[in-house]
Amino acid sequence: MTKLRFFVNALSIGALIMAASAIASAQASRTWVSGVGDDANPCSRTAPCKTFAGAISKTAAGGEIDCLDPGGFGAVTITKSITIDGCCISSILASGTNAVNVSIPNTDTHGRRATLRHLTIQGIDAGLKGISFTSGLALIVEK
Repeated sequence: MTKLRFFVNALSIGALIMAASAIASAQASRTWVSGVGDDANPCSRTAPCKTFAGAISKTAAGGEIDCLDPGGFGAVTITKSITIDGCCISSILASGTNAVNVSIPNTDTHGRRATLRHLTIQGIDAGLKGISFTSGLALIVEK
C-alpha cells in the first residue's frame, strides 16, 4: 500500500511539473496586433490580438510585438525586456493616462531594456505622459 501511495504521489508531482512548464513556455517570441484582432486570441499572425496590453502578456521576455495594420492599440505597461514595432503605421491612443509605462525589474534576464519603434503616441489633449520610464537599464525609442 505504501509503495502504491508513493507511486501515485510521484505521478501527481510529475504531472504538475509538466503542466507548469507547458504554461511557462506558452509565451511566443513574436506576437502580432491588429485593429480587427481580439485579445482572447493567441496573438499569432493569423489570430492577432487587439491591444498591446493583450499581446504583452503572451509575448516572452526578449520577444517582439509587431503590428499588422494601422490602429490605436491602447496604453501599455512594459514589465519585461521587449520590442514593440509599429511597422510605420501604428499608434497608441491614451486619454487620461500614460501611453507607455516602462518598469522592468532587476529580475529580468534579457537585458532589462525596452525598444519602441515606429509608433505615434496620441493623448487627445488629456494624456499624462507619452512615455513614463521608471526602471530598467535602457529605453530605446526609434522613429
